[in-house]
Amino acid sequence: MNLLKDELSLYLNQHAENPVHWKPYGKEAFEIAKNENKPVFISIGYSSCHWCHVMAHESFENESIAKLLNENFVCIKVDKEEFPEVDTFYQKACQVFTGGGGWPLSGFLTPEGDPIFVGTYFPAQTTQQNVPTFPQLINELSGAFTKDPQSVRETAKELTKNITENKIETPDVEFEGHFPHPSIVANAIKQFADEENGGYGEAPKFPQFGFYEWAVEHIAQGNIPMELGNHLIQSIEKMLCGGVFDHARGGIHRYSVDEKWLVPHFEKMLYDQAGLLKLLAKFSLIHPSPLVYDGIFNTLNYLEKEMLGTDLYFLSSQDADSEGQEGFYFTFTQDEFEDIINNEELNLSGDDITLIKKWIPIQKEGNFEAGLNVISLDHSHLRETFNEKNWETIRKVRRALLDNRSGRIPPRTDQKGIAAWNFMLLTSICDVIQYVNIPQIKQYASTILRKTLEPVLSTFTNVQEGKTKLIHTTSKKEKTDLLEDYVFFSELMLRSYEVSGNDVFKQNLKNVLNMIKNEFFKNGDLFTRNLEQTAPLPNLTCDLFDQSYQSPLATLVKIARRSRVLFGDNQIFEELNETILKSLANKTLQNPVYHGEALNALSYPDQFYQKITVPRKWLADEKYIKLMQSLMSKVVLDYTDEESWSLCDVKSCLFTGTTMDELLEKVAPKQEEKK
Repeated sequence: MNLLKDELSLYLNQHAENPVHWKPYGKEAFEIAKNENKPVFISIGYSSCHWCHVMAHESFENESIAKLLNENFVCIKVDKEEFPEVDTFYQKACQVFTGGGGWPLSGFLTPEGDPIFVGTYFPAQTTQQNVPTFPQLINELSGAFTKDPQSVRETAKELTKNITENKIETPDVEFEGHFPHPSIVANAIKQFADEENGGYGEAPKFPQFGFYEWAVEHIAQGNIPMELGNHLIQSIEKMLCGGVFDHARGGIHRYSVDEKWLVPHFEKMLYDQAGLLKLLAKFSLIHPSPLVYDGIFNTLNYLEKEMLGTDLYFLSSQDADSEGQEGFYFTFTQDEFEDIINNEELNLSGDDITLIKKWIPIQKEGNFEAGLNVISLDHSHLRETFNEKNWETIRKVRRALLDNRSGRIPPRTDQKGIAAWNFMLLTSICDVIQYVNIPQIKQYASTILRKTLEPVLSTFTNVQEGKTKLIHTTSKKEKTDLLEDYVFFSELMLRSYEVSGNDVFKQNLKNVLNMIKNEFFKNGDLFTRNLEQTAPLPNLTCDLFDQSYQSPLATLVKIARRSRVLFGDNQIFEELNETILKSLANKTLQNPVYHGEALNALSYPDQFYQKITVPRKWLADEKYIKLMQSLMSKVVLDYTDEESWSLCDVKSCLFTGTTMDELLEKVAPKQEEKK
């Protein structure tokens, strides 16, 4: 019997009518498997995942395949957004078995939950790729368990032990001092740079937000020379020109399936929008172009118009598919595009149309599938668009594309809210408020933050026994304490304090850091789940790795180091000591592009962090607002009700004064000289 119909998860609801006897994830499902001595089939995905839909249609809606599953396995369906720690565990197992990962994640387990075999998508029928079919796997793995359950259990249990103990050894990277200088890191990876298309490595290409944010910050400070910085700047530009960015509406898709940033995997995730805004906010300082400013404004507009729920928290994701076809909502045939730009209401001249066809390349045969085109800008002609007339022409076309698209059936939006993702998004809006030099954008971001901050906090916080506990998702009644929620809450508290001066946020920050230390940290390790909570799976240590999703561990290191300066207290999370930082540095330097948030956390030596304390009333002063834009993450902002300012490190105060001009002379001498 399928038990998913009463679940609040959209992803689980999508499978509620399957003939597979799905059960929701939890202890009860594994108890059934133990009582019946049956192996478990676990399927993990999320509502906006294209290949999850494909496998569902091919296999889970197929009566004969469902019969095979029901007879041989206890079947569990998991929304990975509700149980990220479950997904992480079986993704690690998938890496062991296949060298890769992704969704849908298909796991064959012992009744205890130990992995017998884990892969991703498997076709229902034989394909030319020589991949085993799903029915073949069902028969083979159920047969293996029936024939020798003891041996299968022992092997699977050993793998669980290895995953839990994280026994993967990595060679040391030799370096002197606290951490290699940013120029050394940038130079070390230049051999992997894709000079033609931007980015690093080959397809698929993910927008490595943390890495590029780190690079932009250090380019801005002169720590990465322009011969290396130019490639990084060009990479971000090409990403914004490519189809991975939604030119009609704003926002970014998950990744590009090709090396040119052209054809995206079309789903849109809330955490990606957070990463994009954080990156573009700082990027606008060194590259103030209409491409960047429109990217910020249009993404904010997309979030407000399409991703903000009725309860004023942000929704988790939008589907890749619409009307049964991947990317259909976002793409155009050549004839459709021609009709749009030739519409009299657009009032474009023949010369304008000629230029548009040069700037926005469209093909008769399409650049995607079935004659469809993903909209992109030709980067080789980008500079000629950077004037008021030409860029307004591009804006006209973008608006017309959006108007045309509004007549289509849109992809489905997953209505659940996820705590960590909401906190990340609001943190990114704080970055826009601090760094972007366009008053209209700054004001728009401030309006969104004022409208959503309190509803988000009230939705995802719950006071229990005098403690503020966080609710991971609006779609689960059972509450699971997850490290990522508390870490990104702490980041939001710090950044909200820095842009608002509200002391409540400062106190919340200190409280949550103490809670993380007491409830998630043990013997030098941070764990993904509260140490007091029991669950079917072992509690994993937190991973440093980030690709598109920000690493909670790296973020915590960054927040703890900045908080020590803010509170003038070296004992804040003193357990994150030099030994741990050295280990994290070693892992980061194995592949810096995939550890961008760790680069942000580790690059500055302790003595480089400083705190500027200013009168709270300065937050309304344009001079101070301008100063804030130049202060990168090594400078922490603090506020007082007194009339004086101070510049301190974690040990002592270096300078004090009473006027803003005195402060500017100390912290922004170069800017003053340029004036």
